[in-house]
Amino acid sequence: MSKTSNTYLEYYIENNCIDDLRCAVEVDESVDVRHAVVNKVVAPYGTLLHYATKLERIDAVRVLLSEGADPSVLNEEGFSAFDIAQSKEVKCVYFQYFFEMIAQSNAGIPLNVVDNETSKNQAVHWAALHSNVDVVRYLCEYGFSVNAQNASGDTALHLALSRDEPEIVQCLLDFKADLSIKNNAGLDCRRSNSTVSEQRDLLSSFNSLDDDDVDNADQLPLSEHQFAASSPEAKGQIVVENGMAVVNGRGSCDWAVDESGDVVPVESHDEQSRRIQSAAWKLLSNVWPEPQLTRVRLDESDGCSCCCLPEDSTNHGSQQLQLNVYFYSSSEVGHGPLVDQWQKLVPLFESCGFQVHFQQAVFNGQFPFEASALVCGVYAGRFRRCESYRLKVGGRRPIELISSDLAGFNAGLRTLAQLFVRTTRIEIPSPWSLPRLCVDDFPSRPVRAVLFDLAGCRVPTVQTLHDTASRLVSWLKLNVLMVHFEWRVQDSNLTLPYTSAELFRLQTACGQTFADFHLVPSLEVNCEEIGHHRCTVMLSQFSSLFSTSDSVHVGSNLCRWMLSKGLSNWKWFFEKFRRIFWSVGEQADLEKVHQLPLHCVLMLDKPLMDTDKKRAAVGLLDHSVCLCLSAGEPGFVADSIGSMTIDGELVCGAFNTAQNCVGLVVCDWSGCAIGCSAVAPALRYLPTAYFLGLAWNCRQRRTPDQLTDITAHAFLGSTELAPLFHAALAVGKVERALSPLSSRAAPVSAIVQILLNADSLDLDNVSFRSFKKARIELQASLDGLENLKRHCDFNNDQTLALLEMEVVLDLTILACRIGQSLCMLGTNPSPAYGCQMINVGISNLSLTARTDLANRLLEIKSRFQHVWLGRNLDTTLPEVMKMFNNLLHSLLPSSMRKFLHSE
Repeated sequence: MSKTSNTYLEYYIENNCIDDLRCAVEVDESVDVRHAVVNKVVAPYGTLLHYATKLERIDAVRVLLSEGADPSVLNEEGFSAFDIAQSKEVKCVYFQYFFEMIAQSNAGIPLNVVDNETSKNQAVHWAALHSNVDVVRYLCEYGFSVNAQNASGDTALHLALSRDEPEIVQCLLDFKADLSIKNNAGLDCRRSNSTVSEQRDLLSSFNSLDDDDVDNADQLPLSEHQFAASSPEAKGQIVVENGMAVVNGRGSCDWAVDESGDVVPVESHDEQSRRIQSAAWKLLSNVWPEPQLTRVRLDESDGCSCCCLPEDSTNHGSQQLQLNVYFYSSSEVGHGPLVDQWQKLVPLFESCGFQVHFQQAVFNGQFPFEASALVCGVYAGRFRRCESYRLKVGGRRPIELISSDLAGFNAGLRTLAQLFVRTTRIEIPSPWSLPRLCVDDFPSRPVRAVLFDLAGCRVPTVQTLHDTASRLVSWLKLNVLMVHFEWRVQDSNLTLPYTSAELFRLQTACGQTFADFHLVPSLEVNCEEIGHHRCTVMLSQFSSLFSTSDSVHVGSNLCRWMLSKGLSNWKWFFEKFRRIFWSVGEQADLEKVHQLPLHCVLMLDKPLMDTDKKRAAVGLLDHSVCLCLSAGEPGFVADSIGSMTIDGELVCGAFNTAQNCVGLVVCDWSGCAIGCSAVAPALRYLPTAYFLGLAWNCRQRRTPDQLTDITAHAFLGSTELAPLFHAALAVGKVERALSPLSSRAAPVSAIVQILLNADSLDLDNVSFRSFKKARIELQASLDGLENLKRHCDFNNDQTLALLEMEVVLDLTILACRIGQSLCMLGTNPSPAYGCQMINVGISNLSLTARTDLANRLLEIKSRFQHVWLGRNLDTTLPEVMKMFNNLLHSLLPSSMRKFLHSE
């Protein structure tokens, strides 16, 4: 071919001249020459295969692949031809080609390929470590080198010995595995008069940071699969994974699993062991989100089953626990950024009673620090996933934290803080100590978001919003906060509840909180028909208000309108943001999302993913998706255990079925949006904590009622407030018990119907007894809160949360009283004729009953107003009070209603 052959080939591709293209490529009889031509990288697009893929010339792609074009060749931008494929038709051509090559055992992967340059594990290493003897034998027969060494110097035989797999060891020996090869720690596989099970000392080189006998731990490389191989096969270790315990070896202490799936320690004859077991069990059962894998060591052969920390009496003689923090000198992230992350969490540890002292970096394996300290570092190559971390307690370095990145480092610190605060609240041996354990953890999905609705009747102050977000980030590993605003078309300009200065301070504070935390502004319109010019002005104004944000969320109404008018009109908007969360509320909208650029993340409501068939269809989309769940069921005051559990199963199903589901968005809609403005923020804390835990680890087995202590500490800073969330669950239980009886068609609770419009309540299937039973249960919860107030001291935020829940309980009890009165008055005295019960309306109740109910409502209204202003903007109060005023209007005699209007 001539020097200008590529020009002709490009011409043939552009004009879809397939026969000419094939003839031009086949001119050279030499296969090597043909491969060189079709795989030559020519700027700016790359190879001919890149060019054909970009133009979506399907037949040309087939011809080039059949003539030896390599789809793995990268262009100058670092993309392969498959990477730039956009349409499903072009991708199908590549899939077909890959399947054909696999069927011919010629997929193009060299035998010596490694997983990454840091660990350098080949397929034979992975098979020896994780697979069975048949796979190992197949790889050896195919030609893989049995003596290949990874970055740690380990061969497949080293790894097979660490697994205690005699069959794999024998298979490798049959294929001439060399026993004399030494790894980086100087250990070979030869040991006279020994069995396979006696080779476990090889793990000292295999998992450098897990061995207490290797001093230069921070100098040896480590790969992600080595974490799994640093198995708890040592005597006396217990693996706890998602609520299940597996005992390895014959340690002196065993754990069992009870009927609920919780890990419980088996009774030990030794009192000290019994206390250590109990402490470890309480620690693991109170960490939330639940770690992916936790190992507990209860072997006391070395005389140390706990990690102790000294006390510091520098604060006016009061004893505080001292935590000295060191940093690995070989960490891939420097000392400064790690200290910055620590500084942001120091108040968290101080609240647990710890004094944090930063020390020097640990250099060349020389550990000058005392027996009680924490050493940390970041090593990206040792983990396969982002946001991963390993937290180890016990050994020569009592507490050790390593992570894949700063986000994982933050997650590990938060888990450590949970361990500290739980340990200070349980009975443990003196001095203060932690049981020896190791946590390997990472998130199931990268997006764990909460959406706060600031467009309704509940708009918190900026300080309240920031404090809530900080607690969500610190204790529940939230990484995305969406603040939702709405543009009303009747307004000439976009009006937000906060000033520009307040928004700027909020963005700045959130940006400085943590490296992995993102504030995402959200915009919606209250109708589906808006003018093009007004929409452009609105988007421009909104973007300028949040100029520091690289992500944005667009509501379903605005999304639907923008799609109908063509996305090219707002090309600047899509180019401005790195990530756009795009709401999809209906199935018809889902069919149009192929028009969107791939950096849009689809936010799908629950009805679009509530069946396996729908989830499978969503999994075929090219875009990433997020499942949206409401922290509170519309039409109900509070969530119940059953409703949260059903939604939790939906989350697990979405994560397991739709592989493109990248996370979960928990939507905290205002009371007006769900039908009742009396919904207190505290009622949404428990479902928010439960769903965020699922977003981190969807395989956990806990139910919402087991998280009351965790939720109380995460949101309110005290486990003593757990009865508050028991009361919230009681409200949800009572509502579900009444609602199926009162309204089978509409999903609205009887209590909400009474509060909004008692005259419309259907009394056919309710009774005086059912409302009385509900009152008794609610009153018991209210008495529990009153007792809590008498015996405990709380700060301002905790007191507000208690008052909020008391108002909710009083209001629901009042609704039950109204229901009882309607049942008494509406009961047919002659049930043999006519309807058994009818709703005669509140206006027909006796004057005494109405006066009594109205006085009680006025008292509740006054307390509600006081509590509301403690957390929210005063501009939202008139809208919220409409529910109280309407109910009071129906209770008051007509002669007194004029005073209500004047008020």
